[in-house]
Amino acid sequence: MPDDAVALVPREVVEMAHRQLLASPREPTQIASYERLYDMIVCTMASKDTKTALLEAAKQLVGERGYAGTSVRELAAAAGTNLAAVNYHFGSRERLLNQAVLEYFLEWGDRVGEVDVDPDAEPLAQLAARARPMVDGLTAAQPAFIVFLEALLQAQRSPELHSELAEHYAEQRRRAVASIAASQAGGELSPRFREVIASFILAVIDGLQLQALLDPGAIPTGDELAALYEGLAAAARAAAQPATGAGSDSRQLGSLS
Repeated sequence: MPDDAVALVPREVVEMAHRQLLASPREPTQIASYERLYDMIVCTMASKDTKTALLEAAKQLVGERGYAGTSVRELAAAAGTNLAAVNYHFGSRERLLNQAVLEYFLEWGDRVGEVDVDPDAEPLAQLAARARPMVDGLTAAQPAFIVFLEALLQAQRSPELHSELAEHYAEQRRRAVASIAASQAGGELSPRFREVIASFILAVIDGLQLQALLDPGAIPTGDELAALYEGLAAAARAAAQPATGAGSDSRQLGSLS
């Protein structure tokens, strides 16, 4: 039975089915087969529970103690499991911490992406709508961002970690590109231009995070950043007025339509 299928079965359902099968008249060989299947399902469920617990423990501990300050022993203790479980499920402490940081940022990005915006609005107008929750979420995201910075420094001496962090950014870009392409106006942009916008969004987020670490009062508010995007959109629309026909990507960035 595939692991994904097992994960969809509530444990209480498995327990009930197991009791019913044992209560029914069965041949010894059949009972033995059912027992093996039951053990396999329960072990798979327990394995998935342990992996999830380790990931949640990592998210909590890296925020409290940082990347370098989180040990395998602390991770195992917080997850209620043994030391070997970290390597079994993730391969190494570093991979577990990297996955925790990645998931934190992806969850944050998803929350920003879930803002109710007009899907037919210009992409700059959509950025303006998302600017407020993005800036409001910077403080909560700082612990994970600090961990990412610590990992980035260590990655200069670890090709494996460097590769994982590069994939971290690639996944964030893919999600941003998908969000842009989902709108009518964004869907009319060239694939490469959507990637450029996605990279710009990530650069803004990272830049604001760095500034907030040094001087939180110096960064723009969500309303100020939204006003900037709205002003850029208005200026670009005005500049594109004389143009006719299907514009280039540079004109599309103005109306993004």
